[in-house]
Amino acid sequence: MFSTLTDADVDVLSRGVCTILEKQGFYCENRDILEAWRQAGAQVDVEAQVAKFPARLIQEFAAALRAEDKSQWQAVLKAENREIIYSGFLPYGDSAEFKAPKLPVMFHNLSTYFYDDATGETRLGTHPDFVTLIRLGDVLHPDAGVGHALNLAGDTPPELEPLEAALVLLEHSHNPRGVYVHDVRQIPYLEEIEAIFGITDPYWHWMANTCPTSPLKLEHAAAERYVHTIRSGLYPAKLAAMPVAGVNMPVTVGGAIVVISAEFVALWFAARLLQSKKIPLTGMPVLGSMNLTSGNVSFTAFDAALRRLAVCEFIRKWTGIRTAPGPGEWPPAKVPGSYCTLEKAYFAMLAAAFTGCHPEIGVGHIDSGLTISPVQLLMDWDFTRSLRFLEKPAITEDSLGLDAILDVGFGFKDNFLTAPHTIEAMRAATWMPEYLRRDAWTPQAEAALLQANRDKAQALIAQYRKPADRADQLARAREVVAKARRTLCR
Repeated sequence: MFSTLTDADVDVLSRGVCTILEKQGFYCENRDILEAWRQAGAQVDVEAQVAKFPARLIQEFAAALRAEDKSQWQAVLKAENREIIYSGFLPYGDSAEFKAPKLPVMFHNLSTYFYDDATGETRLGTHPDFVTLIRLGDVLHPDAGVGHALNLAGDTPPELEPLEAALVLLEHSHNPRGVYVHDVRQIPYLEEIEAIFGITDPYWHWMANTCPTSPLKLEHAAAERYVHTIRSGLYPAKLAAMPVAGVNMPVTVGGAIVVISAEFVALWFAARLLQSKKIPLTGMPVLGSMNLTSGNVSFTAFDAALRRLAVCEFIRKWTGIRTAPGPGEWPPAKVPGSYCTLEKAYFAMLAAAFTGCHPEIGVGHIDSGLTISPVQLLMDWDFTRSLRFLEKPAITEDSLGLDAILDVGFGFKDNFLTAPHTIEAMRAATWMPEYLRRDAWTPQAEAALLQANRDKAQALIAQYRKPADRADQLARAREVVAKARRTLCR
């Protein structure tokens, strides 16, 4: 694995983190977290909602984290909390054997915009767009099911989006996987809906990574979600950050490292205080950089990549906690295509080179994660499937093809094309992409590929059949949503 930081660098950076948390502290709009910090030795100004941490306190916490046994964390984590893209978890213990990431599915996607592949229009997602995604997912990956794509912003108030998403999923998906919780006040209504449908999966109302508002803030709703997540005992203390260099974090690599690490360490400290079980600690620093000539932001540019990788390395070396720089997702490409897929793949390869674990390629996002495209999902799916060719090959006596080698001899008269061994093994041994091309790239070939993928996406959607026999349950669930509307949208 490549490295970016020396031990001397780690020493300088750790002192910087301690200085920030001691002199500036952390702003948090949650009394439970502030009180936990106060009881642990932090200086808390309740009115200002700021906690300042003596350097010794942070140093001791970092040392305690280094000493923790993390070998069982993977066994403790359940469901998608084991996956980089949904928690930032990296396995402990290095392996020299390459392992392809799981195939992408529409479990929970972050895109609020929908890219209409037929017209090229980008729009805020609406109910019909979400239904389109559900139909595609139901056919493309029926066993994995379909979750919440955050794709209802165009016609649904945020207070109700998870509840409306639940209705749409339960009406249209054969295997509805649940929804993102935006606000803890939504949870009782979601639990009512789950009870109506006999859903017992504790992760059906899903708690995503908590994002502090950089620099060094946690606003009220995010803090309530974090406290709920921690106290449930079902999740790791999973964090994420998406600041931009020179905007809401320092422009330098070192400055970015100390600010984001201070955020993660302070909130992990809260997790250890609020939950007696030593739940796993995870994080995903998805840092961005800005094009100084245009103002456009990228989360996969080289300067952004370095910051993401360096934060992970520093946290690992200082605290022993493995964080992930994220999946290959969220490149700035505005339209679907091979370029977008390859940009995701390149960042994922960088992450593998610097962490030893290859993350997911992507789940259909374009435009830095703001938008989802059905065609892009197919291309990301195909590229991920193709990575299996880099896994350890099955080496057996039969796989050697010794009879064919001896029959062809020196190749003066025959070659391997017509050998029975070749015919029998060709499909399994050869990369045959379904939604990508392995021939030379040209503008014409790319245009033809995109049109073919648009047709294939429509063909998959055409195979969809709506679930039956849910009318009574849906009617009761709609009453729950109507009740929530009266309470949450006041």
